[in-house]
This record gives sequence, C-alpha cells and structure tokens, in this order.
Amino acid sequence: LILCKITIDININLFNHMYMLQNYLPFYSSVMAETFEKLYELMLSSPVNITAIKSKEDYYIKHILDSLYVFADEAFIDVSKFKTMVDVGSGGGFPGIPMAVCFPHLKVTLVDSIAKKCQYLENTVNSLGLSNVEVINNRAENLSGSYDLATARGVGTVKEVYNYTRKLVKRGWLMYKGEKLPQEMEEFRPEYQKRRLKSAVKRIETPFTRSYFYMSY
Repeated sequence: LILCKITIDININLFNHMYMLQNYLPFYSSVMAETFEKLYELMLSSPVNITAIKSKEDYYIKHILDSLYVFADEAFIDVSKFKTMVDVGSGGGFPGIPMAVCFPHLKVTLVDSIAKKCQYLENTVNSLGLSNVEVINNRAENLSGSYDLATARGVGTVKEVYNYTRKLVKRGWLMYKGEKLPQEMEEFRPEYQKRRLKSAVKRIETPFTRSYFYMSY
C-alpha cells in the first residue's frame, strides 16, 4: 500500500509539472517530461554542487521553464533555423541540456572550464541518452569551430560573451540576462554599432523574471 501511494504521488507530481509547462511551451511532451524528471534526480544525486536550487518547483520554473520559455515565441527566435549551438559556461547544463531534449535536430556543445562540472555533464548526457550533445572542458575563448547559435546564461556581460565567442558564431547569440542589461548594452554600444549588429529583448515578469537578449548579424 505504501509503495502504491508513492507511485501515485510521483505520477501526480509529474502530471502537474507537465501540465504547468505545457501552458507555456506548446512543444512540450510527455517524453520530455519523463526526461526532465530523470534530470532532476541526477542533479540532486550529483556529488558536484551544480545549483543552489533543490526544490522540484524551483527546478521546473527557474531551470527548465527559464531555459525554454523564449522558444515558444518563434517570431522572436525560431530554433528550427539553427543546426548547431554552443552553450558557454554551461555549468549545470542550462539551457543546453533542455534545448537538446526538446530540439533533437540541434547539435549541442556544452562548454565549461571546470572539470568537475564537465564530468557531471558527461555523466548526465550519457544517462539521458542524448546523442546530440558534446561536452568540452575548456574556456570559450580557446575554442575553435563554428556554431549557428551561442547561448549564455548567468555568464559574463554582453560585451564579454561577444568577445569570447565572436569568432565561433555564424548567426546569433541568445543571452539570459537580468536587471543590468541596459548598463551592459551601454558598455557594448560602440562595438555593437561598429559591427552593425541587430538585437531584440523579450522581458518576462512572471512566473519568473528574465530578459532574453537575442543578438545577430
């Protein structure tokens, strides 16, 4: 009876979180939901301190939904137009891993300079069976190669991310920014104007706060 109750509780929680995400993400599926449940368990059981977020509610809102929310608006950014991406300073794998799960056509490269985090990412990618993900233990500025899109979440200013990755990126950057975005753009403005870059911002106030900053040639 106890085992039965635990199973029912798990299924109800999975349904509730899936329903919540489906309200925001039209592409969200039951297969994705099961994968993200497994990702949560892997994150919690990791010996490496990946994130301060431990509660499942916060995990789904502040990691999964935050990583994916912007892709529900194809007029802002159409992920189907990208084939390759690099997630710089990937840390716990956000947004790179959720993107790899939801958009299997993408070849995703997760980059982090900390070896322990890269080992966690390798183990997680293998456990989830994500064949479209590569993990590189290095600094972004030391990379070679070419990517359609670069993502950066909680890593560096706009100017820093651009300088680290400008030789790698063919099409655009998606940066997950906070309240300091106007100041960061003011600092970056001379280079922005010189390179004739284009940009757009999508601001979210609920159920979390975020400024999604998309920049392209």
